[in-house]
Amino acid sequence: MLFSPTGIASPWAESDGILHHVGPEIFGSDIASNLPISRDEAMTIPAVIKARNLLVATIAKFPLVALDKSGPLASQPAWLYRQDDDLSTYDRTAATVDDLFFNGRSLWTTTRGSSGILNASWIPSDRWHIDGADVVIDGVVADDRDFILFHIPLFDGVLKHGRRTIRGARDTELAWVAKMRNPTPVNELRIVDDTNLEQDEVDELRKKLDQKTAAGESVNMVTPAGVEFNAHGEVDPALYVEGRNAIRTDIGSFANVSVAMLDGTIGVDSLTYSTKEGEKNKFYEFDLPFWTDPIQAALSVDKVVPRGQRVRFDMYAAHNMPVPTGVPTEDD
Repeated sequence: MLFSPTGIASPWAESDGILHHVGPEIFGSDIASNLPISRDEAMTIPAVIKARNLLVATIAKFPLVALDKSGPLASQPAWLYRQDDDLSTYDRTAATVDDLFFNGRSLWTTTRGSSGILNASWIPSDRWHIDGADVVIDGVVADDRDFILFHIPLFDGVLKHGRRTIRGARDTELAWVAKMRNPTPVNELRIVDDTNLEQDEVDELRKKLDQKTAAGESVNMVTPAGVEFNAHGEVDPALYVEGRNAIRTDIGSFANVSVAMLDGTIGVDSLTYSTKEGEKNKFYEFDLPFWTDPIQAALSVDKVVPRGQRVRFDMYAAHNMPVPTGVPTEDD
């Protein structure tokens, strides 16, 4: 598995959300709200996974190209378009963007030869950490020329900066599901005459009402004479819709992605005109560079490519004619 968790302390580790329930009891609500949140937990939030998938699917498909002052190199470094391990370069870029999205940093290790880098491989985040000025991989301090560190400046990922919003989104999801299961959370059977019901009669009435409402279907019932049915705690469903849409806006803000790209509703005035094509253009011009520029910058330093060269994503590859592969043949 590409993203298999291997350490319980890792943000990649799976979580059943138990700290969400017992954390406030153990640590107090203030401390519990600042506890780390796992990637597995965040991926249960629709807006989070939508933003993550959008960025990963968009960026990972772009080939990496080395350029100099004249344009793309005639002979491209092999490590940009192939790998020696089982992962494809698409997987490598996808994992890198995923790391940056959740943690704000990612790491590749490099294998070098006399002519420079021969291979570059992504390293899962639970296998390495930063200790002061050192990068430690599998418990060993790595040489500076044996790795490429990617990071988003002054951004530690949505798991840290967005944890309060993610927890709020989870609570909203739970409230939404509970509302769908039981639209009226509090039902009252009020005795309005002088009838004095025995406790077992009261229990029987309550039991029958619970059985009807727990089924999650429409209920048709007749209350006995002298008993009045009242429903309490009803909430306008529009509030849940607005809340869920607000979550998409907030998650989009953390991810630097407009809410329109996350299938949310845009608040516009009468003078604003927006189209799908316009939103897509803004996404490529203003949103994507936040994620692609740091990757390109890290791959363009002198320890990665010779001075005077740089590495860029070829964002126009999908619009160009495919490059022929295989043995060239002469046209008849």
